[in-house]
Amino acid sequence: MKHTSLLIPLLTAAIVFVGLMTGREPIVREKQQSVASKSAERICSLSDVIGLFNDHIFPQSDYQALNYDEQIGVWISYIDLDGMMNGRTADEFRESISQAYRNVVSVGANTVYVHVRAFADAYYPSVMYPYTTAFGSTEPYDALEIMVEEAHKLGLSFHAWLNPLRCMTPESFENVDGKYGLKSFYTEHFGEYLNTAEGSPFVWLDPAVPEVRKYVADAAAEIVSRYEVDGIHIDDYFYPTTSEDFDRVCFENSGAQDLSKWRMSNTTKLVLEMNISIKNTNPTVCFEISPQGNINNNYVQLYADVGSWCASPLICDNIIPQVYFSYGSSSPYLDTIQKWSDMTSDSGVKLVIGLGVYKIAEETEFAQTENIIAKQMNDALALDNVSGVAFYNYSTLFTNDGSLVEKMDSEREAIIECLAGADGDNY
Repeated sequence: MKHTSLLIPLLTAAIVFVGLMTGREPIVREKQQSVASKSAERICSLSDVIGLFNDHIFPQSDYQALNYDEQIGVWISYIDLDGMMNGRTADEFRESISQAYRNVVSVGANTVYVHVRAFADAYYPSVMYPYTTAFGSTEPYDALEIMVEEAHKLGLSFHAWLNPLRCMTPESFENVDGKYGLKSFYTEHFGEYLNTAEGSPFVWLDPAVPEVRKYVADAAAEIVSRYEVDGIHIDDYFYPTTSEDFDRVCFENSGAQDLSKWRMSNTTKLVLEMNISIKNTNPTVCFEISPQGNINNNYVQLYADVGSWCASPLICDNIIPQVYFSYGSSSPYLDTIQKWSDMTSDSGVKLVIGLGVYKIAEETEFAQTENIIAKQMNDALALDNVSGVAFYNYSTLFTNDGSLVEKMDSEREAIIECLAGADGDNY
């Protein structure tokens, strides 16, 4: 189904974006960053952009997404979901996820980012990805439908969290049905469309390949088309390695000279295509990226040009950096959130600061500083262009670990007080 009502404004915006990106450098705020010190390759040509509007295989959705001007979010990962799903029936899962959402609402949060595809395993019936094995021996059911329904009952904005490039292990791939295009990538194009990476047990899709990018973008559209999701959320899993071996064939065939700039161009093409595919299916659905909090690491380790992404709402609506740092760390919290604030200033991209609640159980300064998450929350919301905060992770925020219960009770109370004192009525 073609969406002609969206085609002209999206195409105009994309053409403008291409013009802006031609011959310009990636926007890098870290002075020590040398990877992008020279001009970047063009992100895409006009023909590339026009091609993004063709051959979409999922129909448009008329659902009006629920999103808040100020986002207070909680990540619920596949790890959190395991205890709710594994060996549980659909009714039992509904009860568990509903209770989790009630907990989320109790601290004043209005948004959840919930894993729906972590390892190329869909928590919903899909024509593109196989069902997850996370249900265990229980008969598979549509967990995503349940997640969305229960979130909306409580007024929560539901953002479907997926990993676009990380797949399953090679052993698991052997059991994937041949009806999925992903399986043909593996059987016919291993080493080009996807590959393994040293130090990782998983297979990873290669964003350099146009067919891969289209597959990932179409898969996002599948979710938006079929479910009343309010956002599509991806985190910081882009290139899995800095090794040249991962994509040697694609790089040699590309004619490019600089591996780092070429990889950054590929990741930007990927997220741009995802956003256009999402907006072409439902323009009210939010697309957001949650990169690493350390700006430099995004460039030198993941090949993610976060500066450019922060500068253009054509790439994403929200950026949610994982600023899981203490005040005295090598990437000091206050300095880091200021840098992200500078990068998003007046760009039209909303900035939500990700806070590392889990660090309370792992790092001394977090453990010894009273109500540190609420303190960091106050510091973030004090910046003019910060549009909210997000907490990672659900399990720590609502822990039943005896050694942390009292501390987290205090932390949650402080978070509630912080929100009660914040300006605005969007909570």
